[in-house]
Amino acid sequence: MTKWFTNKFSWLGLLIASFISLSFLFCALPAFKQMPTNAKNLPVVIVNQDNQQISNKVTTGLKDNLPFKHVTTSTDLAGTKQRIKDRKASLAVVIPAGFNKDVRAGKQPTLNFVVNNANSMLQTNVNQSLISRVQSTVNAQLTHQSLVGMYAKQLAPKMMKTAMQAGMKTAMQKAMAASKGQAVNQKQIQRQVQAQVQPKVQKQIMAQATKMAAPFNLTAKSTTNMMGTKQPNMQHQMAPMFTSMGQYLGLMIASIIMTMTFMSVRFIAGKWRTFAGLQITGLITTFVVALITVGALRSLVSFDGSIFNGLLWHSYLYDFAVFEFTSGLALLCGGLPSFLLQLPLFVLQILGGGGTLPRDAMSGVYKFISQTTPMYQNIYSDFNIMAGLGNTGAFEQTLWWIILGGLVLGGLAVWIGYRSKERRGLAAVIPAVF
Repeated sequence: MTKWFTNKFSWLGLLIASFISLSFLFCALPAFKQMPTNAKNLPVVIVNQDNQQISNKVTTGLKDNLPFKHVTTSTDLAGTKQRIKDRKASLAVVIPAGFNKDVRAGKQPTLNFVVNNANSMLQTNVNQSLISRVQSTVNAQLTHQSLVGMYAKQLAPKMMKTAMQAGMKTAMQKAMAASKGQAVNQKQIQRQVQAQVQPKVQKQIMAQATKMAAPFNLTAKSTTNMMGTKQPNMQHQMAPMFTSMGQYLGLMIASIIMTMTFMSVRFIAGKWRTFAGLQITGLITTFVVALITVGALRSLVSFDGSIFNGLLWHSYLYDFAVFEFTSGLALLCGGLPSFLLQLPLFVLQILGGGGTLPRDAMSGVYKFISQTTPMYQNIYSDFNIMAGLGNTGAFEQTLWWIILGGLVLGGLAVWIGYRSKERRGLAAVIPAVF
């Protein structure tokens, strides 16, 4: 066994695994430090093709209420589409011509949206959320406007009649006094009175109708019960996925290198003693990688000592499960050829790990991958630990089963195979003594 530990290739995997894990952490995670705050920087355009009273009010209401820093208005739809195509705008809200007319006629008005589908998942989600918010805001405005219009129609005849009667009485008295007993043109006086009274009464009608509609212009209050620690940015959300990916890829490559070292050293140290050395090196390597990864994560993301300890223990368990899983496959396939199987499994776990898709939204293959491979267990355990929710027992149990399965698979591969007495082929790639 001494010959195993003194071979430098036995420890090369530790360095590679640590380097890859840190690369994923420090290169990827800082990108999410300003999220979701920076999502407010996405430019939004409101295209008002109608340019009438109601559509102008809707435009103003949207511009004042949308939670984005860069909301501009335009009447040029073709130019706005080109801006979206050139990625100078994220989304356009289009108020088409005839919007005002439809609202006043009691018809359902149309509101159009222009988005670019060739976008990231985050921007697509933001766009969908924005569309829902715009629809809710416009619906609230139109409901209020419809109520005002309805009350205005009810009030107009009576208020106009009262105002005309009062205006005609005063005008006729003045006209009779000025005519000194001569006949007056009553129709002409009526037209003059109507021209004077109508604008004033219209303002009174709209003011009274708005006042009557006010009690119905209600919005529901809402509260959200957030389970777990509230985080200041998206680094906490993305950390479990990137750390899991970095640790897995690093340990996968490390296990292949160690397996090829096993294939060489076993000729001078015996396969079972070398296999035992491989397992001990795996225990040491996985602990060092877990310690380095969680320590580095602590320099980017703030959490207390209890969370650090929880992450360290679970990261160590995950790393050891990954090592046993990947080394078992490497021993089964003879080292380097296992890469043809292990790389696709790694990619499948990125999608089946739950970092981007919840398990309930996965198709059958990815759901199976999430249930039987290490990455999903670690990502969701880290989610729970970092949020202070605990509840990692089921994930840990799965990792223990993966460890046992990988150990049995590797042991069977060593027991059944590796009986050659001559060091050749892939077994000769790494020197037995180095």
